[in-house]
Amino acid sequence: MKAAYRVTLRSIGTFDDVNVILVNYLLLPLVSLIMFLLIAFGASQDYSRILVGSVITTGISTGIGIVVASTVYDQNINLLDDIFSIRPTFKNYWLVKFVIAAVVLSLETILLGVIGLLVLNKVNIIPRLFLALPFEIFISVLLAYFCAVWGMKKENPYWLSNIVTGSLIILAGMIIPVSEYPTWLKFFAELLPISNLIDWIVNSNIFSQRMLILLIKILVWYLICILSTEIIHSKLLEK
Repeated sequence: MKAAYRVTLRSIGTFDDVNVILVNYLLLPLVSLIMFLLIAFGASQDYSRILVGSVITTGISTGIGIVVASTVYDQNINLLDDIFSIRPTFKNYWLVKFVIAAVVLSLETILLGVIGLLVLNKVNIIPRLFLALPFEIFISVLLAYFCAVWGMKKENPYWLSNIVTGSLIILAGMIIPVSEYPTWLKFFAELLPISNLIDWIVNSNIFSQRMLILLIKILVWYLICILSTEIIHSKLLEK
């Protein structure tokens, strides 16, 4: 099992060097956070929702990037054909990628979230941010799996992950609630559970209707991922 983690870590380009890791997962996110806090500092507006949304979407994007990058590496070394022919168990293939993604996004979320909320004097939100980590991890790995599967054997395997990560800030309803979006944009935003997670962290009690909606959407995405696996597997077998 340790060997599987070492191999997977080597398959992710941003893990090639300690300096690269620090720049991508610490320095750049911290610079973005500092720029945000400079804008928010001294303002009368409550920026806590935007901060939480920024931290959550950053973590989810990180998780997606790690899983997809590792899967693309497998494609580049022609490992995917073997994977789809022998269909290894979840534990032997996907779990390793998900665990690495979960650890990195958790550390990133905790670091950025705690610093930002302390500066904004919103300490009361910090416990909820910690409680939200399992939901954030599930959302990230489900979206990552969805993007990775639909990118397999494509000329540009990053096509879907680029669309999803590039759209997260808009679809998360960070600046204004999704309920105030125009109908066409609201439809796409409601497909993802991210805005519900942000609402739950910032506005609601721990046990509320928002949590129920969040859990239902996560379950739906789980079923979508299972269906996607069967569709892609059938298509690749036909080829």
